[in-house]
Amino acid sequence: MLRILLALLVLGGAAAAQDTYPRLHDVVGVAPDDVLNLRAGPGAGQDKVGELAFDARGIEVVRAEGNWGLVNAGERPGWASLRYLSPRADGDLPNVRRVTCGGTEPFWDVEVFAGQDATIRTPMTYETGDRFSVGLFQRAYNPLEKYVLQGTDGGRDLALVVAGAYCDNGMSDNEFGLDATLIVTGSDGYVYSGCCELSD
Repeated sequence: MLRILLALLVLGGAAAAQDTYPRLHDVVGVAPDDVLNLRAGPGAGQDKVGELAFDARGIEVVRAEGNWGLVNAGERPGWASLRYLSPRADGDLPNVRRVTCGGTEPFWDVEVFAGQDATIRTPMTYETGDRFSVGLFQRAYNPLEKYVLQGTDGGRDLALVVAGAYCDNGMSDNEFGLDATLIVTGSDGYVYSGCCELSD
């Protein structure tokens, strides 16, 4: 009996984890000659604002309302039926392959391949970027779901703090589910704030 109860708790925990957002999804159940429509709001009666290919993969669902998930398509968000979006078991932070973050004033971005490297582009280094060797995202246990990525380029240290929270990048109508603070210490250090998204 105890084994059954433990198995149910583990399975329940895995199911609950897959319900967390943002998370990468794959389009499923759409015919090859069809598309998955994106709507202006969470409902089939809402205006169509975009579409996803029948075999689209690595689609980030930022949040859900009922059976609908909010995704960013280009420079505007749209709602897709979760019936046709399958969550990836490894599609959440810190398990995804790639995380990109950025912000404005000044414009900056960072492309992270956790456990490998992170390339930061700022107004001063936009052509070449600053490359750092980085570890994996580590969970910082507190009431907010927050992760920290650390790295170095030999002369400076990097810390990227990412929290699950509503974020607006100020450049588009898109909505993001991850808020970021980037800290680089040492000579020519800086602190930037922005938003992140998950991708393949």
